[in-house]
Amino acid sequence: MKTTRLLCAVLAGLAPLTPLPHASAVSADGVHAVSFVDRAAGTHSAAYWTERRMETATPVDPRLVRQAGPPDAIPSAGYTGGSRVVGALFLSNGTGRHYCTASVVGSAKRNLLITAAHCLYSPSGRTWNRNIVFVPKYSRGHRPYGTWPVWLMVADQRWIDHGDPDADVAFAAVQEMDGRRIADVVGANELLINTGYFNRVTVIGYPSRSNNPSDRPIRCAGQTYRQADGQLRFDCAGFTGGTSGSPWIAEYDDQAQRGYVVGVIGGYQRGGDTDWRSYSPLFDDDIGHLAVNANDQA
Repeated sequence: MKTTRLLCAVLAGLAPLTPLPHASAVSADGVHAVSFVDRAAGTHSAAYWTERRMETATPVDPRLVRQAGPPDAIPSAGYTGGSRVVGALFLSNGTGRHYCTASVVGSAKRNLLITAAHCLYSPSGRTWNRNIVFVPKYSRGHRPYGTWPVWLMVADQRWIDHGDPDADVAFAAVQEMDGRRIADVVGANELLINTGYFNRVTVIGYPSRSNNPSDRPIRCAGQTYRQADGQLRFDCAGFTGGTSGSPWIAEYDDQAQRGYVVGVIGGYQRGGDTDWRSYSPLFDDDIGHLAVNANDQA
């Protein structure tokens, strides 16, 4: 496939939607579902996530324990100082307080995150998650760049309707802090679509505290492969629950702490049922259009 670098253009002809408290709607293109949280609720979400609640949050994804016996050739992730553009995504749903991983992605509005759709919406429960905040470069309870409440969520209708693993990608917009947008504070990865199944990537994520008592982000570099039509895989041990939404970053620059995001942990088996093999939906034109739609609504 031809590689496409998604520019921050806005689809023409889309009618704006008016933000309402916890309102849901279908976007004007009829393809993407949108949920809004009002600004007052966003402020409440930031206050809700005390240090104690973050300490006791559990992963939203199913890979709760480290699996024994991965093949010998598979590497293990190591601890990292983290990245300014990657952080923990804390949220509430009907079963308690949870978290995932998310990252900042470039957009014209400079306020978008990318994560797994199952971190934002449950098809089985037909509900959007609540009290969602993003903490960039979270580590050991520290929030060096603050706590950013989510006020907009955009997911593919295929995920909303029946949890299509090929559509397990979503975008969220965060509120401004002190008059600044998040990409102006920490930077952003650039979204890259149609790169195919084989990419060299760096994956950064936040494993469950039960498997990661130090409460630090982990990192692993490796090759992606084709798992099935529309699905990629990445083999590295240590990506337990909590790492859903972790970005797969091509051409990661250690100094700038960013690169080109070509996948997120999600998709098949909601990212994988072992800690040593992770999956991502293939980033194709549908993901590109979802990003543009999210930027328009934001």
